[in-house]
This record gives sequence, structure tokens and C-alpha cells, in this order.
Amino acid sequence: MLKLALCGLLLTSSLLAQSRQLDLTAGYNYQNSDQGQGLRTNLNGWFGAAQFDLSHTLAITAEVDNYFGALHGEGVRQQNFVIGPQLTFGGENAKLNPYCYLQGGDQRSSSAGMVEHAFNLQVGGGVQWKLNEKLALQVTPLEYSLVTAASGPTHSFGSKVGISWTVWKGRS
Repeated sequence: MLKLALCGLLLTSSLLAQSRQLDLTAGYNYQNSDQGQGLRTNLNGWFGAAQFDLSHTLAITAEVDNYFGALHGEGVRQQNFVIGPQLTFGGENAKLNPYCYLQGGDQRSSSAGMVEHAFNLQVGGGVQWKLNEKLALQVTPLEYSLVTAASGPTHSFGSKVGISWTVWKGRS
């Protein structure tokens, strides 16, 4: 599904003609993770994202999250592969630009030798602080994640901070 969505986006010439820029972001993330059955654990990790701006306000973002931790002495690992729209507010030349997003995709969870895939829906928001023309600090103080695991839905909360780099800027 992720590949199909990215191919559709890149092959649509009308979107490319209106595009503004392509940003790559990487950084640290934290999650207070619901492991189901009333169990929670704190996970730390990294994330990487590619954001394709359709306009100053609307973008499509594809993201990979990777979390690590432990629960009752057993290693816990979660990987998320999500894609979705992001809305950015504020002027094009503003130093601070608030944003919010909705992303969906696959979560791969592994613990105690068991691996499970489930649908993951992430909703979050934050602010991007422009450092210069190419770099920005991106802070997401709150992200909610709903995962439809086989054992039932889980509800996790996280935060992330990263550096965003504009690798391509098109027509305005």
C-alpha cells in the first residue's frame, strides 16, 4: 500500500507541477507504549521521514519509526511504516510553523520471539522552527498511536524531535 501511494504521488504530473519542496527529517523518538492487557512500557528510538509539499499548507509524509525497550526483562521492539497528510500553519517565511498530521500504515511488533503486524493510526502535532533556508528543528510534543492488534486495540503516546533538511525546492 505504501509503495502504491508513493508511486501514485510521484507519477501524477499535475501534483509535481504545483509542488513546493521535498524535506527529509531524522531524529529521536520516545513512546509510552501500550502492550495490551494493561501493560505499558517506555520505548526509545529513532525516526526518519520524507515529506513532499503539495502546497505551503498541505504535504504528504511517509515515515519509519523504530522503538526499543524492555518489559519484564524481555526485549520489546516496534517498527512503524506510515503515510498520510500533514497540515502546516503559518506564513511561508515564518520562523515557527505549527503542524498537525494523520498517518496510517503497518506496525511490526516483536517481543519474546513473537512477531505481530497490525494497522497503526498516528495523530500528532508540533512546531517546526526554521534555522536557515535548508534546515529546521522539528518538535512533536504529542503523538497518539492507535494500533489494532490481534489481542485488541492499544493506545500509546509519544514525542519526537528531529532535524529537517530541504533537499529540493521547486516552483513557488
